[in-house]
Amino acid sequence: MLGLMTLSVASLAQAEPGNRSYAVSEGKLGFVCEGPNVIVPAWGQFGTVEGALSLNPQDLGTASGSIDVLMASIRTDDAAWDTMFRRAGFLEIDAHPRSRFVLDRVSGAERLVPRKWVPMTLQGHFMLHGVVKELSVPATVRWVPGSEGKGSSVRVRASFHVRWDEYEIAMPRGSTRSFAGDGALINVDVQYEPKAVKKAQASRSR
Repeated sequence: MLGLMTLSVASLAQAEPGNRSYAVSEGKLGFVCEGPNVIVPAWGQFGTVEGALSLNPQDLGTASGSIDVLMASIRTDDAAWDTMFRRAGFLEIDAHPRSRFVLDRVSGAERLVPRKWVPMTLQGHFMLHGVVKELSVPATVRWVPGSEGKGSSVRVRASFHVRWDEYEIAMPRGSTRSFAGDGALINVDVQYEPKAVKKAQASRSR
């Protein structure tokens, strides 16, 4: 049995040698505002999440990539909140339309295990409101190798906290703080697929 398992893992490794280029095929980035004076926290998600990833599942030391979020794509259960956030002077979305995380390195894991969630830390730089700061993000990653003509996929789940003042966002006092708080918990759930597969799918859909 051990020999069969070894051969299986080796075959998977040979099927996807070296770094492969992936692109976001499905992305969800949600948020929940938080703070001691929050009464009813604003929460929702961003509808436009883009990004690329270069990854060798057998050697995470070579991983690199980025995730971009279009700030105007905010969606909550309250259209008035959506409009307020898009027009808010403190967010300045017109001047800073995107938020971005750039992956510099991975720690806590050396390789991915097929079809298993692997915990690790994503270390990189996060840009919000035009301000860039180093950020370490706890995450779990699941790699599904390609088989029977189907492409592989990489799914990343992560969460981290941001504080508005750290990114020079001057959140107004008073009623705004009762739902926008002092910061937010960000939840990320992104799936990547090989770029070649995405292009082939797009061609077939025409």
